Amino acid sequence: MKIAVITLPLHTNYGGLLQAYALKSVLDEMGHEAEVIDIRDKMQLPKGPGALFLYAKRGLMKLFKGSAAPEVFREIRYRRELPALSVNTSVFVNGLIKPRVVGSYSEIREGEYDAFVVGSDQVWRPRFFGKIEDAFLAFAEGWSVKRVAYAASFGTDQLEYEYMQLEACSRLLGLFDGVSVREDSAVGMCAEWLECDKAVHVLDPVMLLNAGIYRKLASSTDVSEKTGGIMTYILDPSSEKSHVIDFMQKVSGMKVHDSSVYPYVNDRPVEERVVPSLEQWLASFMNADFIITDSFHGCVLAIMLHKRFIATGNSRRGMARLNSLLSMFGLEMRLVHGIDPEDDGEFFLSDIDWEETDRILAERRTLSLDFLRVSLGME
Repeated sequence: MKIAVITLPLHTNYGGLLQAYALKSVLDEMGHEAEVIDIRDKMQLPKGPGALFLYAKRGLMKLFKGSAAPEVFREIRYRRELPALSVNTSVFVNGLIKPRVVGSYSEIREGEYDAFVVGSDQVWRPRFFGKIEDAFLAFAEGWSVKRVAYAASFGTDQLEYEYMQLEACSRLLGLFDGVSVREDSAVGMCAEWLECDKAVHVLDPVMLLNAGIYRKLASSTDVSEKTGGIMTYILDPSSEKSHVIDFMQKVSGMKVHDSSVYPYVNDRPVEERVVPSLEQWLASFMNADFIITDSFHGCVLAIMLHKRFIATGNSRRGMARLNSLLSMFGLEMRLVHGIDPEDDGEFFLSDIDWEETDRILAERRTLSLDFLRVSLGME
């Protein structure tokens, strides 16, 4: 079958790029022809009733905080800067994902695809997707196609949908042949919010591929020197996370190598905010002895590459993602929100039972791949 993959725009988000690559690869390996759809008009100005409030809030912040406040129409600047910021990651996107670029989903015509797979990542989070109904294939309503949600994520366990959105998305989800979600809590959310009782919990697409594929990608970069030590990858810096990093550096005696990137923090020139390649990012995980991250996909890679790690809480982006992932592998104690002054760090530096995590991964991978096959009518 020819399959269109509907996911978040292929920006500079490493985890988003890697999951799109993984899902396409899995579908291709099953014998399908998978094509990732990339919406290029990515940084649209906010619309709707909340837009006026947002602009007013930014305007007041600008008035009282000056240069420290966000730009009133910062989406315009992001759109302008994106080609420069993503010059390295676009090599991976264009070379390995090879997406179909469209300005809107209305450009897709009936009969072009036999199936649509929605996912993964936070495709069901309205603040990230744009017109959220399209994440439930509103643009393809009435078409004779297979409809599958694979590891779709709400990103949070809090309701962010308006009433009319819930009504439309519930009706559209009822047309799906298979529904799966990335977080265990989302199974209940589908039932409660969207009246869908057939949702199942599956692995993130990144975990469907063998870890050797990511090692091979990492080895393709010229960053081959093994730095060792502690690698940090932090999406949302905070004093608590800095304290965790300082603590682990002190108790372990290891050097810290920061791989965090902040392309949209505008206090530096564009050329200083260009995001390194995805292969370089993977190499930083490969070369580390220990990882500290608040990223979902950072934790995914730590588990797959057998790296001791700490996950630091990231409530702004939603804790459901980390809680679900770590509890699946019995690693809940690796999630911290701070460090106890009496802690000596011994637990975090101790080895993880990788034999057990690999067993769980293999079992979950089989179930997740079976879901895809059945939903697409292969079994």
